Amino acid sequence: MQEIKRDLIIEEATNLFIRDGYENMKIVDLAKNAGVSIGAIYSMFGSKEALYNQYIMGQIEFYIEMMEQELENHTDPIEMLRVVTRIKFEAIMKNKNGIKEHLMSDPTFYLHASFDDNNPLMHMYMYISEKIMEPLAKSLGNTVQPMELFFIYDGLTFGMAKYWILTGGDLMRRINQSIEMFLTILKKD
Repeated sequence: MQEIKRDLIIEEATNLFIRDGYENMKIVDLAKNAGVSIGAIYSMFGSKEALYNQYIMGQIEFYIEMMEQELENHTDPIEMLRVVTRIKFEAIMKNKNGIKEHLMSDPTFYLHASFDDNNPLMHMYMYISEKIMEPLAKSLGNTVQPMELFFIYDGLTFGMAKYWILTGGDLMRRINQSIEMFLTILKKD
């Protein structure tokens, strides 16, 4: 029963973080919508920040599963990079309100959360490094380590996303531009 209640709270918190963002999400609203007491939320999660981290990790796990399923149908590393970039940009667009404050105030937020081997982010870093970056580097004759290439790609695409959050426009139209910029960097090695 406790696990069901926990899942319900996380599901409702996800809806509120997406709709209202971190700063505007109120625990009192969450308690009301989830049909639990404020004390029950704090008892289960400890803080709003811990609940937010659960929301972020849940979103990451969801998009990792989506990415792995979609990549099963591809073998070309450049096309795979397009798939990953599209999924990443879709996730950022959907969760814009929920990530805006943290992405802007702490650009290393995801880096701090990612060095535990059990963390889904570390799984994603390794997966993309091995499945995409390593074959891509080999095909271009690039000698940079696959994990380093992933972080270069990640920085470039998060930079585009942050720019989009600040200025607006159509982030999905930036997929090919992101890939081309990244490939230009790889070819200069």
